Amino acid sequence: MTDATDPAARTDRQKVAHRGWLIFFCFVILTAAVCFAYKFYEFFYDLAQQEGFRFAGAHLATYLLVSAGFFLLLLYAFLKGHFSDIERPKIDILEREMKYDHDEFA
Repeated sequence: MTDATDPAARTDRQKVAHRGWLIFFCFVILTAAVCFAYKFYEFFYDLAQQEGFRFAGAHLATYLLVSAGFFLLLLYAFLKGHFSDIERPKIDILEREMKYDHDEFA
């Protein structure tokens, strides 16, 4: 019989709980992905059947192009390393403000 304060027993319980949460979240994500894919299929099926592209095709193309542009900007920033040190811009602004205050009020 193991003691309730035994670190090995606690670690085993944590592993089981972690595995349970992981299975739960994978199930939720997979369910959401299947539902999203079905809605996506249903949406495009309705557009094709009811002359929807004539009605909403230009709007959809615009939204897709704008979204793709923002995604490409995000990808460019990520690949150029803009997110490698996210604290540096804050420090630069504070240093510039201190320098500005020193120059103005000194």
